[in-house]
Amino acid sequence: MAKRLIVLFMLLFGLVGLLGACSNKESGTSDKGNGSTEGEKSGGSLTFGLAAEPTTMDPYIQNGTHGRTVKLAIYRGLYNYNEKGELEPELAESYTTNDDLTSYTFKLRDAKFHNGDPVTAEDVKYTYERIVAPDSKATFKTELSIIKDIEIVDDKTITFNLSEPSAPFIHYTALPESVIVSKSYTEANGGDIATKPMGAGPFKFVSWSQGSDIVVEKFDDYYKKGKPYLDKIKFQFYTDENTRVNALRAGDVNLIESVPWKDTESIGKTDNLKLSSANGPFMALQFNTNFEPFSKPKVRQAIAYAIDRNVIINTAFSGRGEPIYGMAILKGYMGYNEKFTNYFKHDVNKAKELLAEAGYPNGFKAKLLSTSQYGMHEQTAIAVQSELKKIGIDVELELPDWATRINKNVAGDYQFLVAGTSGDITDGDWMSNFYKGGPARLNNSANFDDEQINNLLEEGKKETDPKKREEIYEKLISRAMELSPFVYLNWREQSYGMQKNVDGFKNLDGFLSFQSGLTLEDTYISK
Repeated sequence: MAKRLIVLFMLLFGLVGLLGACSNKESGTSDKGNGSTEGEKSGGSLTFGLAAEPTTMDPYIQNGTHGRTVKLAIYRGLYNYNEKGELEPELAESYTTNDDLTSYTFKLRDAKFHNGDPVTAEDVKYTYERIVAPDSKATFKTELSIIKDIEIVDDKTITFNLSEPSAPFIHYTALPESVIVSKSYTEANGGDIATKPMGAGPFKFVSWSQGSDIVVEKFDDYYKKGKPYLDKIKFQFYTDENTRVNALRAGDVNLIESVPWKDTESIGKTDNLKLSSANGPFMALQFNTNFEPFSKPKVRQAIAYAIDRNVIINTAFSGRGEPIYGMAILKGYMGYNEKFTNYFKHDVNKAKELLAEAGYPNGFKAKLLSTSQYGMHEQTAIAVQSELKKIGIDVELELPDWATRINKNVAGDYQFLVAGTSGDITDGDWMSNFYKGGPARLNNSANFDDEQINNLLEEGKKETDPKKREEIYEKLISRAMELSPFVYLNWREQSYGMQKNVDGFKNLDGFLSFQSGLTLEDTYISK
């Protein structure tokens, strides 16, 4: 018998860690929207300073927070996360599933694409078939490849039949890389929507001046009546962080992402500015397990004990953030257990003992891949280099530009690397992208492949009982800590800076910080 799972998923699997390691902090005035009328919110233009120019507007490719921010202005998917981290319907208005979670049926709402065409089941089918096509380079192709076939019931009803049970499937429809595209528009453009995006989101694409900016404007037929409030957004590219901050201080922009940690305190204390900060993304070390010292779990554990996380936070993040001595999982997320948050501790003697047991009493030499393009990555690498020297590991830094660093990461061309990332969904299956063996993923290109972890990931995905899923992910995390293909370093405080008259924009908590662009539909300039 079919059963509706919306409430169940929202309450149990869609929670964002509002407690514990994840905190949201607002410096400056509070949102002035309380009590405001829609008329007072509507109108005006906003300039948003992005830290980089998107490499593509292909909606299926994850190309950083800046790319997602623009994408989430233009597109919408079947489901999404709201600002509380709960799953909520977007272009779908509801879904049902069968008892063994192998079939999901979505009812679509009446929504339009920016060219005026209705969003239909045919568009949804076309979108997902493109994502899982053999030649697709979609970021989440692997996760969505469990789609066996897609059945159009009618124009507003569509059924996904899966090759295996999947409790987290609904979460993967909520990703910014699962947004719905128009079949007719995409085919009319020869399948190329990488430079001229067109979706069903709150803003429609106007122009892209390469090297300068992307402009979008209000879509009057957006399905959420009365939104968006802004008439236009100009996404201006500022790759230099000091230039970006100076543009905010000078009033050239209304809002900026990726506030440098050295500037957060001063922005929060400036009368005409305010800061929105939250812990959510994390820093970690990822090991290529084909490189012999790092092929041994005891070596990886030694590194986990060797590094004083406060040195990382003080060196790279101006003291803003929280240490991680275990699993990067937030309170409120599936699989969280306090014992895993402090699995390790800073203990140099223990680290030396483990190195000796692994056959490296005098340490060894290794290359650490990071990048010189982003200060937090470079400074994290420098701090790790200093800390590991204390246990005899001589670290040589590789600091190419960001594009080269990403390419080396994906190709597995490194010995170990600094990663700054986050889980992609709030369900426990976020760990698949990090720990599952098999085809390389951005977050696991390290040749790590453990049969026990693989089996637990599969069990967790297929289990229908939430309590049993919780137990499965606790076992998985215990095994992950034992093997430590990743050594987590710290939660980093992610901040947006804005003029005090910018309201409605929210820095989302936890893993959803990279999806804060969702709230641009709620953003307005106070009058």
